[in-house]
Amino acid sequence: MFTVLLSILAIYASKKVDKADPLQKPTGVVFWTVTVVDFFNTLVKDTLGEKYETSYGPYIGSLGIYLLVSNLSGLFSFNSPTRNFSVTLTLAVITWILVQYTAIKETRVSGYLKSFIDPLPVLLIPNIFGKIAPLISLSMRLFGNILSGSIIMGLLYTFLAFVSNSLVGLVVGSGVESFNFLAVVIAPWLHGYFDVFAGCIQMYIFIVLTMVYIKNEIPEKN
Repeated sequence: MFTVLLSILAIYASKKVDKADPLQKPTGVVFWTVTVVDFFNTLVKDTLGEKYETSYGPYIGSLGIYLLVSNLSGLFSFNSPTRNFSVTLTLAVITWILVQYTAIKETRVSGYLKSFIDPLPVLLIPNIFGKIAPLISLSMRLFGNILSGSIIMGLLYTFLAFVSNSLVGLVVGSGVESFNFLAVVIAPWLHGYFDVFAGCIQMYIFIVLTMVYIKNEIPEKN
């Protein structure tokens, strides 16, 4: 669902940008589109270099927007896609393939194969695990943080509902129905951390690690 909605929004924003007058100050959808695109392109340029801005900017931007929307969807009572390991693993696989593609493109097939026995042939097995490690690290970190946050908030709501009912029972008497009034006071602050702060941080960490893994495959001369 989120993929479809974001795709529709991207098409709409693209059409708005195409129709916009380049000599006029951007406003509304055009302004926010330009701002978001510029943010991710600048991030890629600062991390990978200007040479790779147009090559990797669209992927990093798309990845960042999707992760941000997915991570924050819990605020609106949706099940965040990133709570599903198959989703985070798929994103990690896409990133991993891009990293391997970059390595082959920058060092050619011979250099890529040589990296498995560099600096010594006896390090073949550790180097293989080193190639696979980012795949596991990226997927598990994102999945674990988002899932644990939603579990903690679910437990909190259950506990606050119990305390709210107990307090009302003590004051008014048993058998009186009450609403979870403690959650109204306490939960928003914790949502600010577990959903907003953690969601933004996990998105940023994922895309920064993606760029770091890509940069590691680019020879220093570039």
